[in-house]
Amino acid sequence: MTEVAERLSEARRAGRAAALVAADIPATQSAAYGQSLAQMQEIAAWKIGGANPWSRRVFNNSEVFVGPLHPREVALGGDSLSLAGLNRPLAEPEVMLQIADPAATTPAGQFSHMALGFEIPAAVLPEELKPLLNAQICDRAGAGLLWITAVERFEAARFAAPFDITLRHNDDASAAGGSANIIGGPLGAAAELLALASRHGLPLLPGQWIASGGLCPAVAVAAGDRLELAAWDQVISLRFDG
Repeated sequence: MTEVAERLSEARRAGRAAALVAADIPATQSAAYGQSLAQMQEIAAWKIGGANPWSRRVFNNSEVFVGPLHPREVALGGDSLSLAGLNRPLAEPEVMLQIADPAATTPAGQFSHMALGFEIPAAVLPEELKPLLNAQICDRAGAGLLWITAVERFEAARFAAPFDITLRHNDDASAAGGSANIIGGPLGAAAELLALASRHGLPLLPGQWIASGGLCPAVAVAAGDRLELAAWDQVISLRFDG
């Protein structure tokens, strides 16, 4: 593992910002993805970043970027999730897609299942590095946790038209969002991931999940918080523990 990857992994284990400066960040995306993958032994999922207009205003990116997640960073089902050890976690609702065959030419062949859930970013970059695209790639796109629920067989027709969602955080007023907040929609963002994987040698495998991008802006979360998502005629909820 290289020094940048080691510093990021150490910071994530400690739940704090990494000791990095701009000069440490690779100059190319390929090198940044190398730093990202150097932190991995097994990959259970991929999270997509930079898929929304508000993200692209920060990172100035023209396509998505992605980060791999360890199996221990992915939770299937349940109604609670521990935030212990995470650095300043956020949460955003997303559509999850499970890979069937990444080499297939249609979504029906590429994905076996779909689900709803929350992606919990927990970047360990210093504040001054967070707007840097290659720094985000090194940091596994701010990897934290991924919670997946309401799993069902993949249906391409579900994505034929934009859909709306609402997110409720504790007793705050509900926030509106939807698939139109993802540039190209969830399937468009996933298609960009597949293209990136081919270009940078990312090891996409059947059974891995893809978190396809935030359906509305992320909210800061802490132990004791509750989230409720209404989407696809379903309501799912998650509680955060310490």
